[in-house]
Amino acid sequence: MPLPTRPPSTLPPLPPRHLYPLPARSRPPLWRFFWVGFLSAVAATGGGLLAYQLRQQILPIPMTEDELAAFRPDALRQATLDRSLNILVLGVDNPLPQQPPQNRKQALQNRSDTILLVRFDPKADRITLISIPRDTFVRYPNRQIGKLNAANAVGGPALAARAVGEMLNLPIDRYIRLNTDGITALIDAIGGVEIDVPYRMKYVDRTQNLTIDLEPGRQFLTGDQAHQFLRFRQDELGDIGRVQRQQELLRALSYQLLQPQNLSRIPKVLEVVRQHLDTNLRWEEVISLAQFLLRSAGERLDMVLLPGRFGQASEGLAGYWIPDRQATQRLVGQMLGTATPPPIDPRRIRIAVQNATGEPSQAGHVLQHLRQQGFSHVFTVEDHTHTLATTQVLAQRGDFNAAALVHSALRVGEVRVQSTGILESDVTIQVGQDWLSQENMRR
Repeated sequence: MPLPTRPPSTLPPLPPRHLYPLPARSRPPLWRFFWVGFLSAVAATGGGLLAYQLRQQILPIPMTEDELAAFRPDALRQATLDRSLNILVLGVDNPLPQQPPQNRKQALQNRSDTILLVRFDPKADRITLISIPRDTFVRYPNRQIGKLNAANAVGGPALAARAVGEMLNLPIDRYIRLNTDGITALIDAIGGVEIDVPYRMKYVDRTQNLTIDLEPGRQFLTGDQAHQFLRFRQDELGDIGRVQRQQELLRALSYQLLQPQNLSRIPKVLEVVRQHLDTNLRWEEVISLAQFLLRSAGERLDMVLLPGRFGQASEGLAGYWIPDRQATQRLVGQMLGTATPPPIDPRRIRIAVQNATGEPSQAGHVLQHLRQQGFSHVFTVEDHTHTLATTQVLAQRGDFNAAALVHSALRVGEVRVQSTGILESDVTIQVGQDWLSQENMRR
């Protein structure tokens, strides 16, 4: 069944320019943590601040008392999101020192090292976030190929929205751009974030003035430490690993940031955000989204990596993320509710099992149990770096039904739609200590 399409009605036409190769950067991409800014902007910014359209400049004024009052809990309860919104969120890199911008608007006309499509769906009562790697292969309107992160630098949010909309076959209603200046201060303004650092992160690059030094374990990260967590890339997955860490941090933030008591931090957060934000959201939409976000508190948040694979040197696409168009169409169809889920064959679900119980050999026990239940494509991976109390059944590619089927066979844990598991799997099981109790009962 073909997916419905409609032109993005709120974005201006593409600028009359062609995409030319951008000069090579003299430094690696800056960190990709801007989702905090997105949530803060939506949950903490109001009125005239976000009523500016694409052609206008970035938030130049502070919030008034009346605008602050609109975010009090009693006012938010009256706001309603009456239709779905697809919002393109771009985390824009800071300009190079040798290329200082002439104004703040120009400062946001740079490479977007983080790209998210966020769908707010009041009918399904869900928020779906698709993380799109910055190195995603794309063919631009002039037929030139390139990486998606160049679109904003050349054609602004209009070109970025067109490229993402065509890739997903999905209309883009609004956009938000946020640069990396002030993000460290913003995280500090919300009191930091609790995260489980999976392993020792230590890296020094003197040429980039970059020092990363984080100990493993669950801890509260300051703004600078969160910067380090999200900029670390010394692992085998490179940019995809950073996308996975981004999703882990987003879920942690969704529990902490979207609490009513954090509304008291609006003035401080706003002072950090307002100079680094550009959006065409309207005031009424901001209030409605704030209410929707606060009510969700992370429980209705699905986070999926754009389906695809690493490009190969033999095809001339080394360094690219190549989208899987069929899998992407299925994913978008599930998001929109327009695709009928195909029958699930347990034998075809690729299940990765990762032991996080703290006890040896448990991944193998889970593998045997699942095979007895008819799941034949099951494999074990290296143990998790930490012990988990609750088993996590992760829908790695966004297929909630497949993950739910696996969960029903385990009879422990919880299902989450997020792409922080094993890249080669459809479902990743992180086996927690609740499995031990279940296994003892079976014996």
